[in-house]
Amino acid sequence: MKQTSGPLVLVVGGLTVVLASLLPSWAEPAEVAKPTVDLAVFGRVAQVGWVVKDLDSVVGYWEMLGLKNIHRGGVVELKDVIYRGRKTPLSLKLAVGQIGDVKVEWIQPVKGKSIFDEFLSKHGDGIYSLGFAVSSPEKLHEELRYFKSKGVTLVQQGTGQAATGQSHYAFLDLGPQGAGLALEISYNPDVLPAGAKSENEYPLNQLTHFAMVARDLNKMGSFYERLGFGGVEPIGPITLKQPTYRDQPGKYDFKLGWWHWQRTSIELIEPTAGPSIYDEHLKEHGEGLQHIGFTVSDMDAALERMKGKGVAVAQGGGWDAPAGIGRFAYFDTEEHGGITLEFVWSKPRNP
Repeated sequence: MKQTSGPLVLVVGGLTVVLASLLPSWAEPAEVAKPTVDLAVFGRVAQVGWVVKDLDSVVGYWEMLGLKNIHRGGVVELKDVIYRGRKTPLSLKLAVGQIGDVKVEWIQPVKGKSIFDEFLSKHGDGIYSLGFAVSSPEKLHEELRYFKSKGVTLVQQGTGQAATGQSHYAFLDLGPQGAGLALEISYNPDVLPAGAKSENEYPLNQLTHFAMVARDLNKMGSFYERLGFGGVEPIGPITLKQPTYRDQPGKYDFKLGWWHWQRTSIELIEPTAGPSIYDEHLKEHGEGLQHIGFTVSDMDAALERMKGKGVAVAQGGGWDAPAGIGRFAYFDTEEHGGITLEFVWSKPRNP
């Protein structure tokens, strides 16, 4: 992507985010490598895998925040699972919800060895995988061959019964270089279509971005680029306005980059000065997916709404730049599932 003049505007799921308004001045970014993976598959996150120690507590909390129509499936027995090359029957407590066209799957391991308890032991509660949908079982195997050629390990696979047919899934272990995340590639005839709507409370109806924290942004970005996901688009330097951290003036700083793949945006953050919630996540969980972001139309109203639910702001601030103004707020949700919730408001000067 090449920015020649004016703000860089990203449209995600019908929501407009003005990224250039983060900048005190706009410089034309360096060219970055284009994705070589199949964007018909990897252009949209179709599913999020979220592993927790106490499913009922975590799901209940996020229901309180405004997620609706979450189906608790109780304890599910999975017999057709192969984990690290061995058939491994599993027992899981499962709940399924939806944010826009992204399926959210909460899992509490009960019995058996799997990628789920492996993640818990290393990172604690959190989002362990981003899932991508393929059009057929044959396409799934094609993608597995591609990632095998890149040296990525197939850690777990299996089948299940969807409402309209059999589903197939596979988890690819990205290891420490990939922030401990797994890629899930699945064929599911019941996959949510792009643009599907959920019935959650505003503004929890459309994810605008996922965000990972890294100790070395360039090193992690290079790893994903080698896999074919394209180069990281750098954003910065960023001058913050009235930054706060835990009800005190904030003294944090960070490097920031983005991947934009059609309907998927992933933010990559490297904290360079602190303290900050990014440092907290690295200390508690290590590198990985730290927050999920939503756009709001009125930040003051959004803050009041969250205050009424008893949720405090962990970190916040704003920006005031030639391209526009904006505000952000991270809410103190991390202890309820290992993920922080962010609201963002922005306004271009020349819409």
